[in-house]
Amino acid sequence: MTTGDAATRLDDTEAEHVPGDRSGRRNRHNTAAKVVFLLEALATREEGIGVRELARELGIDKSAISRLSEQLVELGAAQQDEFSGRFRVGPRLFGLAATIHGRDTLWRAAEPIVRSLATTFNETCYLAVRDGDEIIFRNKVDCTHKVRYVIDPGERAPLHAGAGGRAVLIGLDDREVREIIDRTGLEAVTSRTITDADRLLALVAADRERHYAASRGERVPSGGAIAAPYFDASGRCLGSVVFTCPDQRYDPAREPEIAATVMRAGSDLSRRLGYHAPAEAQ
Repeated sequence: MTTGDAATRLDDTEAEHVPGDRSGRRNRHNTAAKVVFLLEALATREEGIGVRELARELGIDKSAISRLSEQLVELGAAQQDEFSGRFRVGPRLFGLAATIHGRDTLWRAAEPIVRSLATTFNETCYLAVRDGDEIIFRNKVDCTHKVRYVIDPGERAPLHAGAGGRAVLIGLDDREVREIIDRTGLEAVTSRTITDADRLLALVAADRERHYAASRGERVPSGGAIAAPYFDASGRCLGSVVFTCPDQRYDPAREPEIAATVMRAGSDLSRRLGYHAPAEAQ
């Protein structure tokens, strides 16, 4: 972990994501793939990154990196600092990102709700979306603390590991939960991950009774979370709204207060998406 001006990262490796980390599953000789890897690297380096560092991290020839970077600059997808020579994301790519983000109707509905939740407790909060047997942490609103719980947008987690995933299980029936258990085998993510099927089913039942899930250290060591599901107009559980904080700031005495606010956030988002709970339906 690091402190200082940067936020402390509370993840499984306590290290920054590097685009080349998944090199075993990538074809680095494909030109289109090289461009994608390069853009990913630029997107994660706000301060910019040099050709030599890019070549080392991506495992791509330095001359190829230099050539592609210069071409991206010509297209406006990258820009190069005239003094340091480092490359960073260019205006054209920002424009493309803004266009995509502007079409994201789910985040447009969720953003004020997640922002209000994060502001209320000054802790980082996320919008998680279900994708099969996993959730994807789609968007976030950060807290102002120097030490905070950090998950990269796009990061995945199994449904059984941590509050964000278990909140989705609340919105599923027992048959579907058992099918997920059979498919995934409940692999451990940390030493506190629930890997026993009967224990998980009992906990999901308890979570349904209270309408939220809470966890400490089940997916991220030294991290705590409280989450509630949200639903679309058809009543399908789409994902969860997730409150997070470092374990050192997790106060069990405040869990009911925080959980009530998280549940309200999930309900507010569900209503924005057209969902009406059975008790509300007329």
